[in-house]
Amino acid sequence: MLRFWITATFLCVTLAAAAQDCKNYYYMLSHSEVEMSIIDGKGGPVGKQLIKIGDVKNEGGEMVSDFTSTLTMKDGKVMGQGKGKFKCGGAGISVDIKMMMPSSPMAGQQATMKGSDAFLVYPSSLSTGQTLPDASFTMDTETNGMKMSMKYKVTGRTVAGKEKITTSAGSWDCYRITFKADFIMSMMGKDIPVEFTGTEWFSPGFGVVKTESVGKKGEKMGGTLITKLVK
Repeated sequence: MLRFWITATFLCVTLAAAAQDCKNYYYMLSHSEVEMSIIDGKGGPVGKQLIKIGDVKNEGGEMVSDFTSTLTMKDGKVMGQGKGKFKCGGAGISVDIKMMMPSSPMAGQQATMKGSDAFLVYPSSLSTGQTLPDASFTMDTETNGMKMSMKYKVTGRTVAGKEKITTSAGSWDCYRITFKADFIMSMMGKDIPVEFTGTEWFSPGFGVVKTESVGKKGEKMGGTLITKLVK
């Protein structure tokens, strides 16, 4: 269950040029839908993440879009639903880290959530060996009187190289970005820590195409892969 959760991604230019580049990202395609297949450690599909992009607006010189995210298991059971924002401007694209963490851990139950805003930043210019900004996120939930806290921290983000990724949704030239992640779930006075290393394949002008994660002992934990885009 915890692995399913986890598996679940900049030079200054003129605002006009930035806006033109931003429009190509799937995060900025108004009313589009993105399907990410969720893969287990053995490479088999276990579910899907459906990201729906809402309206795209200009706020303070940046393009900003709202999104909703729904995680559904292979058997059709909804595991979580969340919402957040994407931002794009002269510095690059900023992806809401909540996209990686569904805000309803217990499907079918009413939950009250409070979370901080945090973004993974992808500069508008990338090169092999480049380091990218860290990010951290904290969320508190209460479900039927039971309180739970989740902390997620991403560090050591490094551009490791270039690769071409092909899926059923298309082919993209991507930068391979590696990182270290720490995830802590706290409930009933107990902490459940998980450490893993991750890799994501990011296509400039499009977005994150693929992700993979490996546990502390080298075990494959799974990942995601874009399999459908409806504009």
